[in-house]
Amino acid sequence: MSAPPWDFGLLVMVLLANRTIVPSLKAAPMFWAFQAVTVATAGWFIWNGIDGLDRVPIAKWVVAGLLVFHAVQNFVDRQGGRKI
Repeated sequence: MSAPPWDFGLLVMVLLANRTIVPSLKAAPMFWAFQAVTVATAGWFIWNGIDGLDRVPIAKWVVAGLLVFHAVQNFVDRQGGRKI
């Protein structure tokens, strides 16, 4: 019996929140707190990898890059720039 895919669920929740919740955050502390969650999640994936993809080490870097991209995109959007 394998472990539940908590890491995949975490990834889906953070990506979904990046597209739905973060654009509506007006308070700076809440925005920066969620940016920290996004970057911490990227670090978690780099450190721990992804269950079931141990044989594909580049996968954790791609997922971490996607999360960092979302953090940068959130910052640019907050500064009034256009979506990347």
